[in-house]
Amino acid sequence: MKIYGVDGTVQTAIHTFCLDREGMPELLPTGFDEVDRVIGGLGPQTCAILGAATGVGKSSLMLVAALNSKLPVGIVSVEDTPDAIGTRVLAYATGIDSLKIRRKDLTKEELKKINTVDLSRYEHLRFAYPIAGKMEKVLDSIKALTDAGCKVIWLDYIQEVGRGMRDDRRNEVSQALSYCHERAAEGNAALIAISQFHRLKQDAVPSIHNLAESGDLERKARIILLANKVNTPEESDRVRVRLAKSMYGGEFVRFDMVRDTSGTLRDATYYKVEEGGW
Repeated sequence: MKIYGVDGTVQTAIHTFCLDREGMPELLPTGFDEVDRVIGGLGPQTCAILGAATGVGKSSLMLVAALNSKLPVGIVSVEDTPDAIGTRVLAYATGIDSLKIRRKDLTKEELKKINTVDLSRYEHLRFAYPIAGKMEKVLDSIKALTDAGCKVIWLDYIQEVGRGMRDDRRNEVSQALSYCHERAAEGNAALIAISQFHRLKQDAVPSIHNLAESGDLERKARIILLANKVNTPEESDRVRVRLAKSMYGGEFVRFDMVRDTSGTLRDATYYKVEEGGW
């Protein structure tokens, strides 16, 4: 284990933020434009969390962020299989309803569009599918993705990882996050873990307290993003995201994403409110 003095620590910060040379800081974008604009992104080897209730659209938010990233990104899916995620990617890339794709309820024009879609802009994205979340397979997946050059690893979702490791479920989830964070950090990548709130309504505004119910997750994360559906008739397809915790500042950041006719979440107009508002 390397020991740092104050000079070594400061010099590392100076080098990370390119204060000693030309260029921009060596930060890793989350894929959410407003978050990255305000805080610059995540540092390598750090951990972040995206939390929301069941059915809000956590996996869709993750996929949009990953598809929008400018760096190599890996997704570890312990619940969805390649056909499910592949359908969402096709819906995002073509604008065709994902349910129509699943049923092959397509016009000739739509089928041609799918068969000729250009996916080259998403070549930065890699996937691993350790279905059921066995810890050894999840950790092997994270390593394989960092070995493939991925700088940000999304984990969907943390409560499904390593079930049965311990008798205490809260400690189990916390330990699972620690193991996954450590493995991502070994590959010099940032980890963004999705946390699912089972006992929260989709339109309820979540808080960091909801993370505490699952384990000691809030303490481990450098940033925490929380999302909920907007429960008004005119905005029923809207998902609202806020930066609930940030070690770098910027907790005022709020933004919306809207589900379009293809079932895909797209960027809506970003906006800010005063601290304490919504």
